[in-house]
Amino acid sequence: MVEGNPTQTALVAGGLAVVLLLNVFFSSTLQSDINNVESTVASNDADLATMNAELGAISDILDADLALIEILDARIDALESESGDNTTDAQIAELQEEIDAIIDILDADLLLMEALEANLSAVAADLNAVETQLAALDVKVATLETTVVNINTILAEHTSRIMMLEADHMADIYTLQAEHDIDIASLEAELESATSCQLVPFGNCAGADLSGMDLSGMDLTGIDLRSANLEGANLSGAELNESLLMHIEGNSSTNFSNAYLRYADLKFADFEDATVIGADFTDSYWHQTIWTDGVRYDSNQA
Repeated sequence: MVEGNPTQTALVAGGLAVVLLLNVFFSSTLQSDINNVESTVASNDADLATMNAELGAISDILDADLALIEILDARIDALESESGDNTTDAQIAELQEEIDAIIDILDADLLLMEALEANLSAVAADLNAVETQLAALDVKVATLETTVVNINTILAEHTSRIMMLEADHMADIYTLQAEHDIDIASLEAELESATSCQLVPFGNCAGADLSGMDLSGMDLTGIDLRSANLEGANLSGAELNESLLMHIEGNSSTNFSNAYLRYADLKFADFEDATVIGADFTDSYWHQTIWTDGVRYDSNQA
């Protein structure tokens, strides 16, 4: 009978394991990349929010500067409309101070704008890096999709091979199962035969419940009846030579009359009230044996 090829089975199992490992690897790597990109995007979003706030503040400052410049222009226009003789040195000096202050404010604003430009350049570089990562992620996603397609193809092939193997060897499996069922039934029968009570010479009936059974005249030479329940059993004329009767239990209706118990082992046996008329106890072994009078003896009292 042809049995399943273990090499084919191992190849199928190995292939499935490799497929699953590849799937787990690509999935975990892709998830890690996605987490990194999401973290970078969140950081850039925070930077953009900060820069938007800074741009708002600078816009307010520039609006204020423009207002000062407009006031200054109005004053200059007013001075120009007046006669040159009416413009005093004090007014010119005051105007010059205001112009210098506005210039200082504009210089500070220019420095702030330069710093903001540098921040914008850094954020732009980060965004470019994110775009690069996203492009690489797109490539990995495409690779993973291709891998998934390949995995599904491999799984389909393995499923087909498994079905073919099952079809090829299912008959053999059923045959083996039938043979094993026969072997199991035979073993169970042997076990039952070995452990059940057999009322034959040198049989094993230790602990058996034989109460009320008619065993009269049977050849039970050498039988093992240790701790058996013999209450009401009829053993008259039975051959019980060399039998093991340790710890047996009997009662007033147990009948050993004319039975043969030569060389029987009667340690701790209970014959109280049992019928033993004509029974042969020659060379039987006694120890703490309860005789018909209810007393324990270590020597033959028959």
